[in-house]
Amino acid sequence: MDTDNPNLDLDGVVVPDLVHRLAAGREVEPVWRNLIGGVTFSIGGGAEYVKYGPPHAEFDAEPEFARLRWLSAYVAAPRPIDHGLDDSGNRWLRTEGLPGTSAVLGGWHDRPEVVVPELGRALRRLHDRVPVQGCPWEWSIAGRLEYAGRPADTLGPWPALDLVVCHGDACNPNFLLDPSGTCVGYVDLGRLGVADRWADLAPALLSLGWNFGEGWEPALLDGYGIAPDPGKQDFYTRLWNLA
Repeated sequence: MDTDNPNLDLDGVVVPDLVHRLAAGREVEPVWRNLIGGVTFSIGGGAEYVKYGPPHAEFDAEPEFARLRWLSAYVAAPRPIDHGLDDSGNRWLRTEGLPGTSAVLGGWHDRPEVVVPELGRALRRLHDRVPVQGCPWEWSIAGRLEYAGRPADTLGPWPALDLVVCHGDACNPNFLLDPSGTCVGYVDLGRLGVADRWADLAPALLSLGWNFGEGWEPALLDGYGIAPDPGKQDFYTRLWNLA
């Protein structure tokens, strides 16, 4: 059930003054709470969204704004409107809304036979459509280990690279589905960059257990069109858990 999702525990959320000002009299509703103290607000029934939260490496509005603006030429992603800091030092990012519902909400949680293969197909479309050449950002092993304060040999030998432009947080909630179960958009793209495709596949597979239960990994891999690679999956799962 959607009510079991801790990201939907929105009791006690107070709408910040900044969000009220951006809404300019339109309806405001909190819709998602993350683990770093940030909240996403819907404005005008989903016409716009504002991500709002404290300074944190997982939410830096300026580079996410730039990524969204670049990515929109290739796939459906929220069109960024503006961003900034409020008087209390919290970051915010305002985007236009996209059609669709998160793949773990609106009843999709109970239909993994429909959702999980499409998550694989949608991730493959992202990887196939967004060009590596010309992408201004990377999401490299070295950079992530440096961010985590770990030496380069922490995870053992690095596997050979098969580079694509990665989502950067390909967990199941960040794919939007239309009523037929087709992915119509991608969200939470603040870490988008060039990396091995398994840097996205590993957290996508890991996320299945949290959202749909065990046993769905083959369906996602089949949808993506790739054979299991236990070595890469293990390496990138451990990297995900570090950084």
